[in-house]
This record gives sequence, structure tokens and C-alpha cells, in this order.
Amino acid sequence: MNMGIVSRSTFFQNAYCVDAIKVFWMEERAAVIQRLATQEGVVALADGRMDSPGHCAQYCTYTAMDNESKDIISVITVDKRETQRKSVLMEKEAFIRTMDILMSEVNLKEICTDAHVQISALMSKGKNKDTGIFHSLDMWHGAKSFAKTIVTAGQQRGMNILLLWVKDIVNHFWWCCKKATTHLQFMDLWMGILHHVANEHEWVMGRCQHDCLAADQTTTWIERGTRAHDTLTSIVKDKRWLKNVHKFLNFK
Repeated sequence: MNMGIVSRSTFFQNAYCVDAIKVFWMEERAAVIQRLATQEGVVALADGRMDSPGHCAQYCTYTAMDNESKDIISVITVDKRETQRKSVLMEKEAFIRTMDILMSEVNLKEICTDAHVQISALMSKGKNKDTGIFHSLDMWHGAKSFAKTIVTAGQQRGMNILLLWVKDIVNHFWWCCKKATTHLQFMDLWMGILHHVANEHEWVMGRCQHDCLAADQTTTWIERGTRAHDTLTSIVKDKRWLKNVHKFLNFK
């Protein structure tokens, strides 16, 4: 078809292309940073991407985006050779560099990431503890992780009824995070799921906030006192998970 495609000669253009692309990126980024520098508080969304799966990655590219405008405001690439050849340290190092750059350029008030253990430690008790920047967690990752926990429990013998409720429970988690502004409000709404799945829509301390259910619906309810309901209760009330739930309440 006589179409031009990537070939051996393409790679000899790097001497011209790479510098041009880099200059263009720096100019575009400078314009975005200049605009954001006048704002009182910037919310950044950040995540890393490895060049291969598993623990054999050579490079990690860490990207940060402005939550309001969706403009890319930082791209940092870390080589494994910069982290004692340990792939698991690359995302942490890239996050540190990203934070150092952004804090010197804009008034950063919040950074949203996935639940990376090393990054959470940096924000709670490490280098970035006293910066005053709030660390929130990504809703999508949080919901995905929570769904995986329920699916794992539902795959045990006699617990498959939990699999029928995964979507509804995860949707309830999304709704609670969007509705609640404090941890106490979240808990009041969140615990209602244990009543709802058992076909209890009013209880001593509250009630479900959905409309009246159709009388002819064929929902499979989870009976109280059963192993499935007890397992779901332990998941919903898990202290380790609830300890970080306040990081989802900004709903990023």
C-alpha cells in the first residue's frame, strides 16, 4: 500500500525528534504550572506504570494530573539502577521526586494515589508527614480491592451467596463515600448494608435510604446467623480496612 511505517531508519531520527518533543513538553507544562501557581489549592492524581509486570521491571514512569483541568503536570521516570536495582522501590522514589517538584511549584493541598504501602507510609509517618498535604486514596482501586475480598470469601464452600451481592455491596461502598463527609457519617451509612442483605430495612438506629422494594422481587437474602452473613460482617467491620476509609471520603 506504499504506507510509511516504523522501520530501521526511524530510530536514526532520535537526534532530532527527542529534543523537539522534550522542548514542546516543557513549554506546555510550564504554561500549566504557571496557571496552577495562582490557585489556592491544587489536587493532584498520581500513579506509576512499570515497563513490565512482576518484580523484573527496569523503569517506572510516574505521572501526576491536575484533578480539575485533567492536565498532566508531572512525568517522572525512574531507572531500577537508581534504587539499588530493586524494582519495588521505584514507585516510591518516583513519588518522592514528584512531590518535591510539585510542592516547589504549586500550592498542593491533596494528592490522590492507589493504596501503595510505601507511599502511604511516606504521607503518614515519613518524609511528607508534616507537609499538610492530605493523602486520599483512589475510589476505583479501593472498590476493586474490596470486591476482590468479597469474591475470595464467596468462593469458599457454602458461601457462594456472597457472589450474588458483590455488585450491590461495592455500589453501596461508592455511595457511602460520596454521601459521607466524616468517618462517623460513613459508618452510619456503611453498617446499613448488614441489615439490608438480611432483608431488614429498618432497625433501631436507622433505616435504608432506598425506595420501597417491589413485593414480587426475587432477591436472594442472606439470613442472619449463617456463616455467609457472619463472614460478610467480619469483612464490613474489618478494623484494618476501616482505619483508612477516611482517605476515600474526598471521593477522588
